[in-house]
Amino acid sequence: MEGSLLAGRYRIDEHVGEGGVAVVYRGLDISLEREVAIKVLKAEYANDPEVLERFRREAHAAAKLNHPNIVQIYDTGSDNGTYYIVMEYLPEPDFKRIIREYGPLPLRKVLQVSIECCRALAYAHRLGIVHRDIKPHNVLFTDDGHAKLSDFGIAAAMGERGLTDEGMVLGSAQYMSPEQAQGRTTGPQADLYSLGIVMYEALTGALPFTGKTAAEIAAKHVQEKVPPLRLHNVNIGPSVEFVVGKALMRDLARRYRNVNEMLMDLEKLADGMELDQTGVLTPRAEEATVRLEAPVEPGPPSAPETVAEVPPAAAPVTRATPRSEASQAAMWAAMVAAIVVGILALAGVVWLAKAAFYPGHAPKNVQVPMLKGLAEAEAVEQLTEAGLTLGHVTYVYEDNEPAGTVIAQNPEVGATVKTETAVNITVNKGKKEVAVIDVVGKDFDAAKALLAEAGLQPGRIEWNFSDEVAANRVISQAIAPNAKVEEGTAVDLVVSKGPEEEAEPEEEPEGAEGPVGEEPAEEERPADPLVEITEDEAYQPANPKERRVLVRITAQGTQEGQAIKIILSDDMSPRLQVASPTLNPGDSVEIPVIIAGNAKVEIHHQDKVVHSDTFMVEEPAPGE
Repeated sequence: MEGSLLAGRYRIDEHVGEGGVAVVYRGLDISLEREVAIKVLKAEYANDPEVLERFRREAHAAAKLNHPNIVQIYDTGSDNGTYYIVMEYLPEPDFKRIIREYGPLPLRKVLQVSIECCRALAYAHRLGIVHRDIKPHNVLFTDDGHAKLSDFGIAAAMGERGLTDEGMVLGSAQYMSPEQAQGRTTGPQADLYSLGIVMYEALTGALPFTGKTAAEIAAKHVQEKVPPLRLHNVNIGPSVEFVVGKALMRDLARRYRNVNEMLMDLEKLADGMELDQTGVLTPRAEEATVRLEAPVEPGPPSAPETVAEVPPAAAPVTRATPRSEASQAAMWAAMVAAIVVGILALAGVVWLAKAAFYPGHAPKNVQVPMLKGLAEAEAVEQLTEAGLTLGHVTYVYEDNEPAGTVIAQNPEVGATVKTETAVNITVNKGKKEVAVIDVVGKDFDAAKALLAEAGLQPGRIEWNFSDEVAANRVISQAIAPNAKVEEGTAVDLVVSKGPEEEAEPEEEPEGAEGPVGEEPAEEERPADPLVEITEDEAYQPANPKERRVLVRITAQGTQEGQAIKIILSDDMSPRLQVASPTLNPGDSVEIPVIIAGNAKVEIHHQDKVVHSDTFMVEEPAPGE
C-alpha cells in the first residue's frame, strides 16, 4: 500500500509493524503536514460484519480519549473497503523491543511506565472503555521517555474473538487474563492482570507462561499459579512482588478491585515505601497520621464521654455576721460529696475506655505478613511482631530458590487471621547432596545411566587408547566414589577406545598364489560398505557444543537388501539409533547426524560394527 492515498488525505509512506488483525504504516497527513501512524485492518476481516461493527463503535469511542498517556486518535474511517485509524506517530521503540534488548529493566523505569499506564487506564475505565489487549507491544514512548498506551480501538473490537482463530489472539495470549481466556465477561480488572504480566516480563526479562499454541498458554493462565518473580530476578523486593502478585491474582476478589488501588500502591513504591508485616504499604514518617492499620474486631461500643461536674463557686458572703456551726458543716459536706462524685465519674470513664479499647485478652484480627524470601529467623521475627506464632516447618530441596530462605507459607500473605495463629512455612535447603558412585570399569552407556540414577551427570568425556581396559569402558573418574556433592554435579570420565590399532599388513604382490590345492572360501556375508564421516563446517549451531556430521555409506558386494544402522552416543543420548536404511549393491546415502558434546558414531552392517568415529569437544586454551 506504500505510496497510496487514503480518503484523499493520508499518504501511506512506510510499513512499520504488523499485528494479528492490522498493519501499521508511517504516513503523512497532507492537509496538516504532520507525520501520522495509520493502522489498517487486514483485508480478511473486512467482510466480518460483527468485527466491523465493533471496530467502528469502539474506534470512535477510542478517538474521544484525550489523555497525555494515551496515543491520540486523529481520525477513523474507510476508503473503498479499507478500514483505518489515523493516530499520533511515535517513532521510539515500543516497550516489547526495549524488554527484549535490555531486560530485566531497572525497577525505577518499570514503575514509571506502569504508573503512566495505570493513569491512562484510570481515564479510559471512567469512560467505560476496557482495553482488553494490554501488552508491551502497545506501550509506546514519546521522545522524552513518557509512556503512552495504544490500540484501544482494535483491542476493544477484537476483545471477544475466540482462541482458535488463527493469528487472532496468538500475540496476546501471554498477557491474557484468566477470565478472558475462559470466555467470561471481561471487565476493567482484566486490564490490571495484563499490566501485571507486562511488569513481570519487564522486571525479569521472561514471561510467566509460554507454550506452543495460544490455547495452551491461555490454559496455564486459568490453571497454574504465576511463578514467583524472584525465581527469575533475586533482586526483586517483597514490596514489588506483593504488588505484582496482587495484580496477577486469578481470583477477582483477591485482585486489585480497580486501577486506582493499583496506582496508589505503585506510586508509594516509586516514593520508596516498603511493605510492613501486615501487607499494607507503609507511609513515610510525615504521613504517619494516615497509616492503614490491620483491621480490628469491633468491641463493645464506647460510652459517651463523661465530664465530672464541677461544683459552682460558693456565693460571696455579704453578711458580716459569722455563720453558725451547722451551716459550716453543711457546706463542707456538700464539697466532699462533689469531690467524691467527680472521682467516681472519672473512674467510670477510665473503666469504660479500657473495656472498649482493651477488652481483656480477646484475640484481634491481623494480616499474615510476607515471609517468602526471608531467612527462617527473620520469618519468626516477623511473625512475632505481627502477633502470630510459628507453626510446622517443612524443609525441602529446591534448585531455583536461595538456600535457607522461606519459599512457601500457609496461610498466604495478606490473609486475615486471629492473633496467636500458627503459620506454617517451607524452608529451602538448597541443592540436595548425593554420594558419588563408582563407575570405573563400567560400560560407558551403563555408567551414564548409573550416574543419572544417582542424581549425577557425566561431565567432560576424554577418550584414550588402553591395552588393559576394553573399548567403551570407563578407565577413571574425576570425583572419588562416596564423595558428597550437590545433586546434579557433573563427573568427568576417561573412557577407553581399546588398544591402538596396528598398521595393516602390506598387500601381497599381484600374481601371488595361495596354497596349492586350496579353493577360495565362498563369501559368507556381503562385503562391508564404504563409510565416510565428515564434519559439516557450514553448520551454525545454537548450542556451542552442538555439531553436525555427514555420514556417507555406499553398499558393496552382490547381496540385495543390506541392513545398515547408524548408532549415536553423545552427552545428550546414551545410545540412539539415528537411521536404519536398507541398501542394495552400489546404493549410496548421505545422512546428517546432530551430535552434542563428546560423541561416538557407529555404523552397523548386518548387525556387525564395521566403522566408528569419535568426536571430542575442544577445550579452550588457558586465557582464551
